[in-house]
Amino acid sequence: MEKGALRQQVLWIVREKGSCTTMDVCSAVRQDRDISLTAVQTVLNRLVEQKLLIRSGTRRHYRYEAQPTEEVIKARASKAASDLLSQSGELGLTHFLDTMDELLPDSIQQLERLLAERRKMRKEE
Repeated sequence: MEKGALRQQVLWIVREKGSCTTMDVCSAVRQDRDISLTAVQTVLNRLVEQKLLIRSGTRRHYRYEAQPTEEVIKARASKAASDLLSQSGELGLTHFLDTMDELLPDSIQQLERLLAERRKMRKEE
């Protein structure tokens, strides 16, 4: 397996697993090939430097997570909204707002502000 393929595999593993350790990633890579923990750590460090991964924790206990790009976030939000509205309609939207309010109480105000901005932009067009 070439370097680029290893990088892609490591990135894919972290995206699939969510928050994980170097050993978690190394164990997954070792299912396909023999590789040292140090080699996996080097790839993880480079992905952090490239801002594709986020590292948290302390030196011996680092955890890695994928850094979602705006494009990825937009795609996820679009799919979630499309799925919700096509499957549940207005009732799904109502429950979505209830969940927003429960998880992030200020989110309803943020949504109202965004809606007001969107309406203003549409009027100006």
